[in-house]
Amino acid sequence: MDTFTTVSADWDTTERVSKTTPSLQVAVNPLFRPGNIIGENAYKALRDLGTDYVRYIPWLPYPKLAVAALEPPTNTTTSWDFSLIDPMTIDFFEATNGHPVVLDFSTMPQWMWRTAKPVGYPADPDEATYKYTQGTEPRDPTFKEIADYYARLLSWYTQGGFVDEIGTRHDSGHYYSVPFWQVLNEVDFEHHMTPEIYTKLYDQVVMAMRKVQPDLKFVGMALGNLETSANARFVEYFLDPNNHEPGIPLDYISYHFYASPTPEETPEVQGYTFFAQADRFLATVRYVENIRSRLSPETRTMITEIGAFQTDTAVGYSFDETQPIPDSHWYLSGALYAYLFGELSRMGIDVVGASMLLAGAP
Repeated sequence: MDTFTTVSADWDTTERVSKTTPSLQVAVNPLFRPGNIIGENAYKALRDLGTDYVRYIPWLPYPKLAVAALEPPTNTTTSWDFSLIDPMTIDFFEATNGHPVVLDFSTMPQWMWRTAKPVGYPADPDEATYKYTQGTEPRDPTFKEIADYYARLLSWYTQGGFVDEIGTRHDSGHYYSVPFWQVLNEVDFEHHMTPEIYTKLYDQVVMAMRKVQPDLKFVGMALGNLETSANARFVEYFLDPNNHEPGIPLDYISYHFYASPTPEETPEVQGYTFFAQADRFLATVRYVENIRSRLSPETRTMITEIGAFQTDTAVGYSFDETQPIPDSHWYLSGALYAYLFGELSRMGIDVVGASMLLAGAP
């Protein structure tokens, strides 16, 4: 016999006026390339959604779709090429027209990092690789080379073009509004950055990009997993203004959460796992908020990725058409996001972003 619990809500008591914006991320993958009906419909849905602070992230699995200079410059040539990147990015700007967005070209040209041998990338832009971001030390220890790369990216999309490393002008004709820029993504995984390395890189990138657009706001830290002692130290270090160059803004910090069941868990069990992990994440958020309030109270918070992995995959996606994603996964993922959004709203988190608009093949 079914039993029911009655829940009553007291709508007359104000606990907090929410300032939290629900949002999502758009992670670049081949489905967004021109002519793909799936990507076209996804962008239509994004346009209809009309939310603010959508984060656009060309990232590591698809170097040709994410990195605008795949080869190092010579004395006479550069490799700047936006021919594959621009069509998807322009579609994103059109789908979010009238709303503030967060740009995050998270993957740097691999040649800017020291490695034992050169790191290649697939000739096919649609082929995924997870071996592109190697090395833990930049070839330019001042980070000026990386900072200049990001300043040129910003100039391409907001100032109509840029002058490259050998003095050649590249015109884009783009004058889009980019109010927010996240400096890299999941830096605890990509290049395995220490807080000292990332903070120095962040400062140099911010200084270079502010020369292009002085009013640009920055999202920093960008951690994938907060539940480690190393990343607890990362938070303390990055949020301490004494560890930054004078005048460097700490506008926003960001970090992520993904619920992850074990392979043997059935849908009936996953709910217990997801919500237990969510509660542990909320405790971590409270810890981070205490650090933020103590060290940099003017800094605000965007949790830019909240998602859920499937039982049978390591990276959270399933593309076996004979084994479609069960409806229970979508129901549980939606309930998880709704629960976290409500709890994070009570904490005053500024943006809570779902992951993601369209997943690419692993």
